[in-house]
Amino acid sequence: MASERNRSPLDFRIFAGLCVFWSIVLLARSIFNLAAGGVPNFEDVIFGVKFHGDEARVTMALQAIVIFAFGIGILMRQRWGAILALLYMAQVVAGHMIFIASNLGVESQRVHVKLATYESPVVLLIAFYVWYRSRS
Repeated sequence: MASERNRSPLDFRIFAGLCVFWSIVLLARSIFNLAAGGVPNFEDVIFGVKFHGDEARVTMALQAIVIFAFGIGILMRQRWGAILALLYMAQVVAGHMIFIASNLGVESQRVHVKLATYESPVVLLIAFYVWYRSRS
């Protein structure tokens, strides 16, 4: 019974493995300055604040380290991994809301606000999934 209680669900371990993979992709993007979609300016958003250039590379590297840490923590079946994942997802959800609210009337950010609005339900579902799995 004790070993069954210590086991984490397979889908949560797959999620953690995907998080580790994604963190490696983000770290490679930040180190090698690989902009997505051929955009010449490197951008990243944390807590609704948009960063550009080298600052964006640093913030993306920090996010990659956090994602890697909670992915490894979940894979090792450590409680802190799920807690760190919950805290990170709370930051992502809050960041989306802050970004949308603060840039709603800014014409130059219209496309980015629209994308953040489309992403928000998915981000919220992932946050609820992490919350649900962290309880088991």
